[in-house]
Amino acid sequence: MNIEFAKAGDCAELLDFLHSVFLRDKPDHIRFEKLFPDIFLPTDEAMRDHAVVRESGRIVSCVGAYPMTLRVAGCDVPIAGIGQVSTAKDWLGKGCMSALLKAQLERLRAEGVALVWLGGRHDRYAHFGFETGSLAFHYGLDDRSLRTLGRTRAVARHQGPDARAAALTPALYALRETTSPATVLEPRERFLARLARADCEIWTATPAGAAVPDAWAVVSKEWRALDLAAGSVEGVLEIAAEASKTLGTFLTVVVPPAPSLRPLAEALRARCAWMGPRSESLCVLDRDKLLEAYAPCIRPGTRLPSKDLDSAALVRACFGPEPDAPLALPFALPSVYHV
Repeated sequence: MNIEFAKAGDCAELLDFLHSVFLRDKPDHIRFEKLFPDIFLPTDEAMRDHAVVRESGRIVSCVGAYPMTLRVAGCDVPIAGIGQVSTAKDWLGKGCMSALLKAQLERLRAEGVALVWLGGRHDRYAHFGFETGSLAFHYGLDDRSLRTLGRTRAVARHQGPDARAAALTPALYALRETTSPATVLEPRERFLARLARADCEIWTATPAGAAVPDAWAVVSKEWRALDLAAGSVEGVLEIAAEASKTLGTFLTVVVPPAPSLRPLAEALRARCAWMGPRSESLCVLDRDKLLEAYAPCIRPGTRLPSKDLDSAALVRACFGPEPDAPLALPFALPSVYHV
């Protein structure tokens, strides 16, 4: 089986291939260059994230893997997301996906990635070490649930790339690293490029008499999400109130359980219309690197999981969602980064 990592010249063919595969299950599936304009660029750097099988001169299977650094509850965790898992109809059942996923996991492990996330069926990916874990909470908010909230800030909506870039100053952008439930560390310019996904908007909240905002958030009506909320808890709540009223929809905020995020979680719990658990499908590639990254969240004296555990057992030990999980480390990947 001929496995290779794509290059700049493969971009157009890969996009056409992915579109043809995903149309099988969803006839109105949007093309991936529109869905993920920051990922599918005709450069070697962008294309190398896609492992492909090429037979008789054409791409017949693909698995994408996208490394990033996640900051959650003050911890910087080297992670990667898996996406665009696809195989041509005439090549189904020939082991392409298995071979490509193994190749990607080997590549990510060699590059220092500790934890991998994907959105997919447990029965399909458990064989590769993926397990359900990481208990976080969805908080559902709308204008009615926030009707008694005091409004002391001017809330502004910034649509379109130019408006988003002007509103999100470097100083405001820096707030996300210390106050967001979870965020991916990257240059501001790359983050702004990601916001083209689902035409996400930036909303800001500025206290009365102040010259600059003290809170901001990404709002997506398509995903019904208040994503990457940063800054003061009060400001985030006022953004949620105004956004849900203006857009006429529920908005969800996902917050993992961590002491540093408790003020936000408690404020959302008190005001939300509903809440519920959320878990992720995770695979541990490097136990020691994972525990090193999460060291600030691990209480002294905590018994660490054995080095002999396989990935699924490590996910259960480190992330739950069982209540008696030894560590129950926080994890939540913002919607704008899902691949």
